[in-house]
Amino acid sequence: MPADRVLVNARVLTMAGDRAAEAVAIADGRVLAVGSDAEIRALAGPGTVVEDLGGATVMPGLIDAHNHLLMTGQILQQVQLYDCRSIDDILDRVRTAVEKAPPGTWILGRGWDESLLAEKRHPNRHDLDRVAPDHPVVLHRVWNRLVANSRAIELAGISRETPDPPADQPYAGGFERDAEGEPTGLFRDRAKELISSAVPAMGLDDLVSAIETACREYNRLGLTAVSEPGLSPEQMRAFHEAELRGVLTVRTAMSIAGWGFGAQKDDALIRDRLANVGVMGGFGDDLLWIDGVKLMPDGGAGDRTAKMYDPYEGETENRGTWTVPPDDLVGHIQWAHEHGYAMDIHTCGDEAQDVAVAAFGRAQETCPNLRLRHRVHHAYLPTDQALTTMARHQIPAVVSNPFLWSLGESYITSLGRERASRMMPMRTYLNRGVPLAGSSDSPVATHNPWIGIASAISRTTVQGTELGPDERLTPDEALQMYTTGGAFVIHREATLGMLEPGKHADLIILDCDPRERTPAELVGIEARATMVGGQWVHDAR
Repeated sequence: MPADRVLVNARVLTMAGDRAAEAVAIADGRVLAVGSDAEIRALAGPGTVVEDLGGATVMPGLIDAHNHLLMTGQILQQVQLYDCRSIDDILDRVRTAVEKAPPGTWILGRGWDESLLAEKRHPNRHDLDRVAPDHPVVLHRVWNRLVANSRAIELAGISRETPDPPADQPYAGGFERDAEGEPTGLFRDRAKELISSAVPAMGLDDLVSAIETACREYNRLGLTAVSEPGLSPEQMRAFHEAELRGVLTVRTAMSIAGWGFGAQKDDALIRDRLANVGVMGGFGDDLLWIDGVKLMPDGGAGDRTAKMYDPYEGETENRGTWTVPPDDLVGHIQWAHEHGYAMDIHTCGDEAQDVAVAAFGRAQETCPNLRLRHRVHHAYLPTDQALTTMARHQIPAVVSNPFLWSLGESYITSLGRERASRMMPMRTYLNRGVPLAGSSDSPVATHNPWIGIASAISRTTVQGTELGPDERLTPDEALQMYTTGGAFVIHREATLGMLEPGKHADLIILDCDPRERTPAELVGIEARATMVGGQWVHDAR
């Protein structure tokens, strides 16, 4: 069978053990062969496209095992605050957006982290009012809080008389008030919905546009597949529409929104949705498919809401919050397992991870179904018991390695240096035989996979603090997290993650061998070209 395309004169990292090659042959969207230049050139026929890569590096496309692609696309169209280091930096970004926006339109953004701001405090509505008195402004923190200006609060109908969400709701949260009882603009946990519900909803075309924006950006960086967690039916429809329009250029494993986050608190509604959709996890095609269900039973470490066995620094009574009570969580896991859905469960606290992992193990033992690839994401602080169960049942740890860089300082503040240094113990996971994959949880952290890879190697924060150097990975191991590790998580190890005959021709061309670059050099890598299914979806050569 002649090749459709051959890539020659390259340095090919197959990610298949120690095997290296000089060239790749592609036919019908899949890898036909890898080998020497002479071997691959011999597969060319009269119609074969021959591309001489001039010694560039070729490797499999990168896979992010927990990535909110659609939300990231939305935020790429909004105000970016991740690198802001003062409230004035934030205000400068908002001022620029206001100058470009039509009168009265909403200004949306994300990414501030008070622990990295010079003022060491949250921004408030009075700050935002200085640069946006007439535009409603809503800026999400990196996680679990937002700040709104006075105009947004007014449009949302919120005043000093507005109550917090009922305290008997898990993760109810509230909004901050000043000495006179007026809202300061800071909203946390479910109280964020009081503001978010006032923001105009995006239509189908807007959602598809966000998906297209994210795909272009991801392909530029070398991402070719993601696991997209926690989608509503409307958002899943947008992904399908993006595929039909030909703008979905990142393979996407979709997880349906389940219990424990946002407005998803109606058990009967969720179970009815999952039980009556008419298909199970795995339904779809090679580009877009239903993977499973996302659950979020606890909070985050930086904001002291992850469910821990031991208290937070300086708060002897605070061990975090259950979003989904543990008995309910176990029941939901068993129910979803029996209905054919893999589960992607957010666990930041060690207690939350213990409960989820034990329930995964019991579900597989009482109702074996190895087709389901249950996993925990974030997976910060596994106990010995959790490690044993994860290894026995091959439950992947989907770690959020770029969090070490962007959120590491907040972990030290919340947990102390010793516990923070044990977070996301990648070396321990590998040594104990636990499947390991890398992820960004974008837009909580940057979607750039090279920052995630660099973080796994260096384990340093944005301020240069080392966090657990004994848990560092080698460059090879860090790359495996984003290739073979990611493919295993989304149950596509038979077709993705390596350059081998029969696997999808998802690959990237780089100017360098990433294994030979320092972490500081890795963060600047971009793909010269990116291929999905034998077609170039990005080409900057």
